[in-house]
Amino acid sequence: MAGRGWRGDLALAVLAPALALCLALTGWLDRADEAVYDRVVLRGSVEGPAPVVLVAIDEPAFLEFGEGWPWPRSRHAALIESLRAAGARTIAIDLLFTDPTTPEADAALTAALGPDVMLAADVARIDTPQGVITQPVDPLPAFRAAGAGVAQIALPLDEDGAIRRLATDAAALAPRLAGRTAPEGARIRFTPGAIPRVSYYQALRAATDLPPDLFHDRTVLVGFALRSAPLTAADTFRTPLTTAGLGLTPGVEIHAHATRSLIAGDWITPLPRGLTAALALLLAAAAALPLPGRSALGTATLTTALALVALGGSVALLSFGFWLPPAAPALAALAAGAGRAGLDLARERRARREITRIFGQYLAPDLVRHLAAHPEQVKLGGERRLVTVMFCDLRGFTRLTESFSDDPETLTAILNRALTVIGDSVLENGGLIDKFIGDCVMGLWNAPAEDPDHADHAIAAARAAVAGIAALSDTLAAEGLPVALACGVGLNSGPCTIGNLGTARRFDYTAIGDAVNVASRLEVMTKELGLPILVGEGCAALTRHTALREIRMTAIRGRTGMVRVFAPADGDQPLPRPAQQVPAPLREA
Repeated sequence: MAGRGWRGDLALAVLAPALALCLALTGWLDRADEAVYDRVVLRGSVEGPAPVVLVAIDEPAFLEFGEGWPWPRSRHAALIESLRAAGARTIAIDLLFTDPTTPEADAALTAALGPDVMLAADVARIDTPQGVITQPVDPLPAFRAAGAGVAQIALPLDEDGAIRRLATDAAALAPRLAGRTAPEGARIRFTPGAIPRVSYYQALRAATDLPPDLFHDRTVLVGFALRSAPLTAADTFRTPLTTAGLGLTPGVEIHAHATRSLIAGDWITPLPRGLTAALALLLAAAAALPLPGRSALGTATLTTALALVALGGSVALLSFGFWLPPAAPALAALAAGAGRAGLDLARERRARREITRIFGQYLAPDLVRHLAAHPEQVKLGGERRLVTVMFCDLRGFTRLTESFSDDPETLTAILNRALTVIGDSVLENGGLIDKFIGDCVMGLWNAPAEDPDHADHAIAAARAAVAGIAALSDTLAAEGLPVALACGVGLNSGPCTIGNLGTARRFDYTAIGDAVNVASRLEVMTKELGLPILVGEGCAALTRHTALREIRMTAIRGRTGMVRVFAPADGDQPLPRPAQQVPAPLREA
């Protein structure tokens, strides 16, 4: 049975690694990984004071000023002066000052600018029949001449339209503000609540309306952060904060989180795809590996655990600043595990069919059903077990054969009725009908299911068989068939080798060992001693509920030494029938 599924094992051993590599290296699951990333990346808090403060052009500011957009540039000049006076280190304004307004307002802003101010630049992309044309969008030359720095505000978009990655161009806003760049592909550490935020109108009155150290020695970003933002819809993006239910994220807030990540060195570095592939291979191999005794349910449980290992490991690595995409390893484990579970289930079904085929005619139906449901309790390949063996032979069958030599149908019917009586005695007392040998029945106890009272139950079966054959003889006489039937029974217990014995084409579940030989010899000896049941000393030593009397010490043909022989005591009552429904797990004697 164990060798039938090697082709499935081989196919799974080839397909599972191939699937793992395809999933990990092709990028098919990138969007699934990003969905997981967005849900697990956010961190609850950040230690220490925030190095960045956000000044929001928001609804309260519009209500305070009572006017729409654009605001006069002289107001922006006043904001710069207020923030500078409050001790801001760098002031970055996420607004495009590309066109002149009134000379007075532009002059006021020019006068307020300096090297501590960073202005935004962008790149316009225009679709034409000839293709996409790019055009720089820069601040007015007068503003650049005033000493203000200029940085690109364009943010790198992922394939699903979300923003997660840091800009690695030194001319981009966040690297210019932080004075450092991150490795290629590094990601922003979004942390809700990590960026202090005040309204534009409050920052204008920082000296009177805000704590005195709020802006001191910090980078300040100024930009749109409206909740209902038709005016700035193009400047709001999906980020991990969106997945957390915080809506689309304004561009200036993304820059603030990016700047904080760079200043603190708190970015997330994606690990190479090769590591993802290696983990996918490892988990797929673990899920696909055939393990002795593992059931389909056990495989499903292990597979689920391996998939959770991929997810849990990914989450754990995030706390150290690394991102290992979990979708490919988890799916590789699930797919390989599903294949293994299918193979295990097919093997279990074959094992049940095999058990039913082998034991269906030789065990009580309840026990057969239980063993079919729990094939792991049967070791068909061979094992060493302590068992009790019974040989029950019909007496007078030779004369019966002579009497009915011309009537084979009646002879066969009588033999079948007699063997049924003996067989039922074995089954009803928890035994296995090992085989029929002509007019003799070999019974076996404590295999394939464990029976702690196997010696007592075997003796009870012997007494039931003797009584049953005597009753059958009376019944046959009443039917007009004067047949004198009786039986002799030999019993013994001892360690034997049990399992499937025979050839590849024909085999039986049986036992071989000294206890078998002694039981067979004791059955023959019943004729010599004139007793229907003889019990060997191995069986007698194991009885717990049956009274026995010692008959004699005798030699057994083919065996050295003397053997003590016993018989059931007169008046002893048969043992109650054993429970059949739940045999205990097998164990080797």
